[in-house]
Amino acid sequence: MQHKVFCAMLLSAVLAPVPGAAQIRASELGGVSQTIDGTRISIQYSRPQSRGRDTLFGRGDRKWGHTWTPGANWATTFETSKAVTLNQRAVPKGKYSVWMQLNSATSWTMILDPEPRVYHMDPPDSNAKQIRFPVTVQAGAFTDVLTWSMPTLRIDGGTLQFAWERARVDVQLEVEPSLTMTFPAAEAAAYVGVYNYVAFVAGKPMLPLRFTITHEDNTLKGQYFPDDPYLKKFALIRIAPDWFAPGVYDKSGRIYEVMRPEETWEFTQSNGRVTTFLVRSDSDVIIGKATRKP
Repeated sequence: MQHKVFCAMLLSAVLAPVPGAAQIRASELGGVSQTIDGTRISIQYSRPQSRGRDTLFGRGDRKWGHTWTPGANWATTFETSKAVTLNQRAVPKGKYSVWMQLNSATSWTMILDPEPRVYHMDPPDSNAKQIRFPVTVQAGAFTDVLTWSMPTLRIDGGTLQFAWERARVDVQLEVEPSLTMTFPAAEAAAYVGVYNYVAFVAGKPMLPLRFTITHEDNTLKGQYFPDDPYLKKFALIRIAPDWFAPGVYDKSGRIYEVMRPEETWEFTQSNGRVTTFLVRSDSDVIIGKATRKP
């Protein structure tokens, strides 16, 4: 009898899971995270595979009318370090479980529930704390493994994309900007003008360039002559009183990069008018100096 008990205990010890041992899941854990202008956004989810199934929606636990987490195992979660908007709906800072109400093949409702730790078989009932908004389902190339991604980025947001089977959902995300891109016309007059600009390379001055500051489209803009091939005509974005950073435009006229802290521009005024400015590197080395022309 004692021998049998000992054998049973030994077998249990052998078969017991080892803490920290690797687990192989049918739907492995994945995630995507992105920082945009200081706001950190992340999606954590398990990634089911099609496993040879050609049609995944409209049947089983993904029947039309059902509510489903766009993932597997524990519900997919969305977390943001600051308030954002998704498809123009305000989403406060926090962590949420993510659900999709599958209305039809082309129209779903995205649901963010404030309870993040929910098993996928237990979708929450509709409640006043949820954030709900319609999303459009587009047809795309077949995606074998369920995927969340951020295929496009802007300085003020990007596209959060879901893809599985042939269904694709694009959700437009916007963050709270840390900087104001526009500049008041009443203040711009002190800066607008033509300057002699001298760049410094390894501490040595280069040949002077002509530099202009204008006020266009409610934005302070700078331009070198001859034109800088990367900056071209760029925005001067205020980061502190009389301190600015260059904002670079793409071909569509949208600012896609603010060169902070790579360059900071320090302006000096006299009698309400800028007389000089310095351009400093991120190590506080002076790499340019300009003086207003008469």
